[in-house]
Amino acid sequence: MISEAAINKAREQFELAAEDFGFVFHSPFALTDNLSVFGYIENYGSKNGVVVCLTSPLDFSTNQEVHEVINWCKQMECFCSFISIEPLLREYKTSYFREMLRDWGKY
Repeated sequence: MISEAAINKAREQFELAAEDFGFVFHSPFALTDNLSVFGYIENYGSKNGVVVCLTSPLDFSTNQEVHEVINWCKQMECFCSFISIEPLLREYKTSYFREMLRDWGKY
């Protein structure tokens, strides 16, 4: 389980990256009334954006919520990325986000 403090630190990192790279970041982001994810970025990953979910190194197992997120993304034709929180707990680096955004691709 990822702590609220770690999630807030990751959110701060994404907000800094949003300023640096000019993207819109929504966090948290509700997929349905009962299902929320860490965030959503418009215009990356697919024409319908990218859903961003956080994982921790010891918690890469799949559970029902992961399947629900993946199924929602498939239905909405939205890219989904599960990223490790570890790099987001360190000092902010534009190079980390530049590479991630390049991998996702801009639409």
